[in-house]
Amino acid sequence: MPKNIVVLGGGIVGVCCALQLQRAGYTVRIVERNPPGEGAAQASCGYIAASEVIPLSKPGLLRKAPGWLFDPSGPLTIRQSSLMGLLPWFLRFAGNTRPSRISQISHDLSRLTSRAMVDYRELLGQFGLSDLIQTNPVIELYETEKDFDRARPDHEMRRALGFQVDEISGLQAAEREPEIAKDFAKAVVFSDWRSIVDSERFVTAMTDAFVSGGGSITMAEASHILFEGSMATGISLAGGEKIEADIVILCAGAWTKQLTAPLGSKLRIEGVCGYQTLFADPGVSLAHGVIYAKGGFGITPYESGLAISGTIEFANLDAEPDWRRADILVKKSRRILPKLQTTNGIRRMGRRPLTPDTLPIIDRLPNFENIFVATGHGQLGVTLAATTGKLIADLVSGHPGDMDMAAYRASRF
Repeated sequence: MPKNIVVLGGGIVGVCCALQLQRAGYTVRIVERNPPGEGAAQASCGYIAASEVIPLSKPGLLRKAPGWLFDPSGPLTIRQSSLMGLLPWFLRFAGNTRPSRISQISHDLSRLTSRAMVDYRELLGQFGLSDLIQTNPVIELYETEKDFDRARPDHEMRRALGFQVDEISGLQAAEREPEIAKDFAKAVVFSDWRSIVDSERFVTAMTDAFVSGGGSITMAEASHILFEGSMATGISLAGGEKIEADIVILCAGAWTKQLTAPLGSKLRIEGVCGYQTLFADPGVSLAHGVIYAKGGFGITPYESGLAISGTIEFANLDAEPDWRRADILVKKSRRILPKLQTTNGIRRMGRRPLTPDTLPIIDRLPNFENIFVATGHGQLGVTLAATTGKLIADLVSGHPGDMDMAAYRASRF
């Protein structure tokens, strides 16, 4: 068994890969440039979204997209300065809009998301961290019956894949959550979804468990991967230091493609910006995560406050945050929570690595024997981290389970 595994990236996917490898008996080091808990998950809704399997390329979204793309207030937008560089990605994205592809992608995602809670319970239970996941489901609100009817095919597809989606009235939703407005027409309860207790503590607690189990963390930026022939020999850090490795696991999110390009693998990933504002004293309380279907964002009760998170913004990796996106979400959130107090909010932005088909990449890197990739989870990083870690550990050990991994191959693009 190799003695030295290096995981590049200490976000939620990286730390879960490290923990699962550690559980399998390997010695693991994480290399991460940011402090634990400051990755994309920190700015997320924090949902373990079991039935969030309809890909972003669904036709209903694309029909609306032209009006959204350059509107900073829309749920999906693109920086004009980034458009030309994103065209190849969007052309592949458009190829996934056929009904047959939507159906297949949803099926392939469901094979991962349906085991997310089982894998989390197993992983967190081993370290006494089961309390990191809340017990209540998530509620989605619809302004009108017409809005709900448009979403009905998605809910039927979720049910057909084995997920539980319970329809209730807007008033019934308000009975469950008295702080929300009473005039929503409809709602659904995603009974198999859960929220994490805090987006930052979720990652830091698992990182602490990893270190307590003998793992190590190097706070540095990886420059490139060292290799000879088809074998990685280690990594080079930005400061010039070299770290030897028997196996390298790439979990660097949207930056993974920069590490694989010199190795001859062009991963089709773009960094999609998501925004969050956290209010430590919001003046209202929730027991459930709440999604505003029309606004495309969620409101999550965390230990540290009430988090308003969402939107999809395509921008270059070096682009500065457009904090108007976060402010717009806060303004829209008052439609759901009329008594919300919005002073002294903490704004965050995270870049979610998104593939053109919305499916993650979980695979051995083509043409290399000891480099593995775990990225491209888009808005499902929190949902799929424990499952991804387990699958990576299986691939590394050479004992894959009974899941067909073809849909998540790095070479599929």
